[in-house]
Amino acid sequence: MAKKEIELKRRRVISILLTTLAVVLAVVAYDQYAPLFPRHAYLSGWVLFAAMLFLTFFNLRKRVPFLRLGSTRFWLQLHLYVGVFSGALFFVHISGSWPAGIFHQLLAWCYIVVFLTGVVGLWISRAFPRMLTVAGYETPYERIPYARRSLRAEAEALVLAGVDGQTSSVVAEFYTKRLGLFFTKPCNRWAHLRQSRAPHAAHTSEFDEIQRYAKKGEHELIEKLRDLVTQKHLLDYQYTLQSTLRLWLFAHIPLSYSLLIFSVLHIILVHAFSGAAS
Repeated sequence: MAKKEIELKRRRVISILLTTLAVVLAVVAYDQYAPLFPRHAYLSGWVLFAAMLFLTFFNLRKRVPFLRLGSTRFWLQLHLYVGVFSGALFFVHISGSWPAGIFHQLLAWCYIVVFLTGVVGLWISRAFPRMLTVAGYETPYERIPYARRSLRAEAEALVLAGVDGQTSSVVAEFYTKRLGLFFTKPCNRWAHLRQSRAPHAAHTSEFDEIQRYAKKGEHELIEKLRDLVTQKHLLDYQYTLQSTLRLWLFAHIPLSYSLLIFSVLHIILVHAFSGAAS
């Protein structure tokens, strides 16, 4: 197993070095030879378009896993490195200056957004699964609403049992004011994205405070409720990370297809009005 991981890391290092070399060569070639070839933008444009077609093909490859075209890991690595190389091609194609015209500016912005969402997606696709594993409370995304309702029902049952038992109203008031809405929907999304435990610490502090004023018979109820709150925070953490992963795919993939469509229109316009086709 260790040998396989070492081999995988070695291949990854080689791929990164080759990609870096390709990026450097593309930029150097542009700097040295662009003045000698006034129509270099056509060459870089077609190569960039071919790269975008290849990058879009990765999503189609995932939809046909039964075809023996190599592993998904292999295609993902190619997708990443070709994506990085396309950034150098984009720089070369626009000659290092911002394009003129509304359509070409929109096309440039579309590429930049797709490129940046790809970079962000690379990070979250590597970091989030590891974070979810470390959290130790994994729930399938489709089951999260059901798990949230179960926690809420259990918490309400605890509080109602305490009220029916003619205990003090401290716990019931605390649940109504601070926990009722908390158990109803996902909460603290930004805090979970920042890996902040401040909301959980705030609830812990509040539990410590009400435990001072609660009757002795309520302490067990409070501890059970405290445990349910901890589970709800972990569930919200799972929901935040998993929904962010899905939202990224919802943004990156449609934008990629939009970029491809705009690029086709760009090619048609350029060749139609420049006479390059002839």
